[in-house]
Amino acid sequence: MERRIARRYFTESNVELWVARKGVLGRVKSVELPVADMSMFGASVFAAKTEKLAKGQVVEVAIGSEKTAAIIRSERPGNGPDQFRYGIEFIKPSEAFLSEVRLITEASRRSQGEEINGEQLWLRSS
Repeated sequence: MERRIARRYFTESNVELWVARKGVLGRVKSVELPVADMSMFGASVFAAKTEKLAKGQVVEVAIGSEKTAAIIRSERPGNGPDQFRYGIEFIKPSEAFLSEVRLITEASRRSQGEEINGEQLWLRSS
């Protein structure tokens, strides 16, 4: 089932994921992952299976200096044999975090030749 409720924009940016490690006194590790596409609600990221991400897992996503929680909604094979594409959904992102996402999606739209005129990017698009 397709869960996307907003248009995704292809990007060449990275996000930092903070992932809890099991059995190590609640420590977390961070990993920087390339983003395939992004919307105001979530993103698709590429990661190796060795990162031990799983559908339903809650992670923390950082873009620049802003962070929000996210849940991994999907896991599909990626381009390579050891690569997977994970769909993540942002959970209650702050306005500052959404501003960072907006900068990335607007840059993507400009690179595709779209005109930016104050349109609210979180509205459903066809």
